[in-house]
Amino acid sequence: MTTDTDDGKESDNHQATTTNTTNLPQEIMDILEHLSLNSKIVFKSQQRGEKELLPSEKVKLALDIYQRNPQTFLMRFGNYMEENHLNDFARLSIADSDEEMYALVKDYQRKIKTRQQDIKNRRYVALQKLIDEGEFFSEQEMMKREPELYHELIGQHLSAEEKQKRDSYDVRNTTFSGILMHSLEQKEISEIMEKAENQIECHSDDSLEKEVKVQDNAKNEDEEVLMSYRQQWGNFDNEQQACSSSRVENRRVTKDSRKKVVTSGQLITADERELLRQEFISQMHEQFLSGKADFDYTTVDDNTEFDDLKILNQDREDKYFEESDDEDYQVPDQVNQYVKPMDQSGEESEDELEVFMDHLNKHHSLQK
Repeated sequence: MTTDTDDGKESDNHQATTTNTTNLPQEIMDILEHLSLNSKIVFKSQQRGEKELLPSEKVKLALDIYQRNPQTFLMRFGNYMEENHLNDFARLSIADSDEEMYALVKDYQRKIKTRQQDIKNRRYVALQKLIDEGEFFSEQEMMKREPELYHELIGQHLSAEEKQKRDSYDVRNTTFSGILMHSLEQKEISEIMEKAENQIECHSDDSLEKEVKVQDNAKNEDEEVLMSYRQQWGNFDNEQQACSSSRVENRRVTKDSRKKVVTSGQLITADERELLRQEFISQMHEQFLSGKADFDYTTVDDNTEFDDLKILNQDREDKYFEESDDEDYQVPDQVNQYVKPMDQSGEESEDELEVFMDHLNKHHSLQK
């Protein structure tokens, strides 16, 4: 509970901090505020039961250290600063001749890159473990986390029998409470999927409405052009009318074909269905690795149990060769992934499935 005394204290501290930071660059203030929000930092020793420091108090303590000695500040808080903070600190707070400070900044930057790689490796190991365990990446759980994407890639292509099989539950080896829990989960999933389908239908209706407006605008535009040309004489009337009609028809054909590709889920083959299923699974794996899944990443990112020695040794080996061969440059193999396949005529091949996949990659449920 916040009291009037606390409010007054916070106001006084804020006023004092504001006075002391008037001449500070905004980048340094950003660093101080970033540090004040980190619960792992001990700004000063406190007795048990003593009230936790306010953010403004933490900023003031860090500011005092910075103003007394920037090197002490860096040594104390460098491990908690981000890479852009270290760059700003080096640019604004270190003299050009201070090689020791620059070396210290570089050391912290190396630690950041090492930690980023450690996190990446640990999440990959955790991903494999979760896949093996099966629950987190089961179809039911992934469907609950991304219902719209699931429906568009998988759900809309399932028959009633396949959906029933997906939602089935073995009641022979379970308890009554287990059956009840499953029923509640199925009800929750049904509500989620129904909501997702309704949202997709709304988006489809919006797209259709926009398409109709475009066609109406094109029609009005062509009628206006046609009326203006009727005032002229010669054969231009018929030529302009033919040109306008052709343009409207081309627009309709293009939009109709695009709509057919996007909405023709029931017409895709078994291989295409499997391809879409794998695409959904791949998206969910990528979501986990990038830190966007509904998951407690603190159990992985700081957990050395997920360190894979083979991966660590490979990283060290790669780093060694990078440092010993900095001047050599090779075109990355990844460049090949941006080269589209060519058909026999030398033109880029793009079938309906590719268009469909491109549409899915731009789906609104992925733009988070």
